[in-house]
Amino acid sequence: MYFCYVDDSGADKGRTLTGLLVPEEGWNDLLHHWLGGRRKLEQEWGVPKNTELHAVHLVKGRGRPCATDEQNDGFSRQARIAAHDLMLRHLAKCQSVRVLTVAGRTAKVATVYRSFVDHLEQWAAEEGTRVMIMFDGQSGPDEVENMSQEEAAEAWKQAIRGAKPYRDTHRSLPLTSRRVLEDPIMQDSRYSQFIQAADMVGYAAFHHLMLQRPEVWPKMQAMGHMSKAYKRLSQRWLPGHGTDGIVWVDDEAWA
Repeated sequence: MYFCYVDDSGADKGRTLTGLLVPEEGWNDLLHHWLGGRRKLEQEWGVPKNTELHAVHLVKGRGRPCATDEQNDGFSRQARIAAHDLMLRHLAKCQSVRVLTVAGRTAKVATVYRSFVDHLEQWAAEEGTRVMIMFDGQSGPDEVENMSQEEAAEAWKQAIRGAKPYRDTHRSLPLTSRRVLEDPIMQDSRYSQFIQAADMVGYAAFHHLMLQRPEVWPKMQAMGHMSKAYKRLSQRWLPGHGTDGIVWVDDEAWA
């Protein structure tokens, strides 16, 4: 069985979903390599291991993720790009991890998600395996102890409602043959190292795709550094699915 950690990227009317697939027996190895990268981030630039890594904030210079003001002041744009590249290099060291990105000309992440699950179903059937999906999203209210009972109940309702389109995609799969098991497990990226890893890869995949399809995002400038970082995972791209590990879904498929 494989675990698949999924996050979205893109902008406007072009959205992407990137998944990191790791077999159950490779989970510890993936965490080992990722945490090795986190330790180097802390040693080199002072970014604590438990600080959330959000690719667009990291690369674009938003926020102050380092432990001290002095470290933040020295965490230049060039250093931030190097930090992103470092983390992808560490992910690439895991021999068993696989990467899949599904993208299309739509503003709705839930629409791309349906195609993403379809591709996972096809791949899992070919491999004779099964998949459980962990998806970036609110799993429930945070810091419940600071909420009233009514506020907590409303937060739970919002979390459940937000997951409905993704839950419905799973429940529409044929029961007797489905390979993607259970409902999606929503995980807040703040508390999941592997959702953050999917975000880092997804942001790089998005820029790699922008270089190929600039007409979809005419107001945005693709970053060659991100494309180069994404190519570090070339041996981990899911074979037989799209080009460079990216599946572009034709516009008519969204109908």
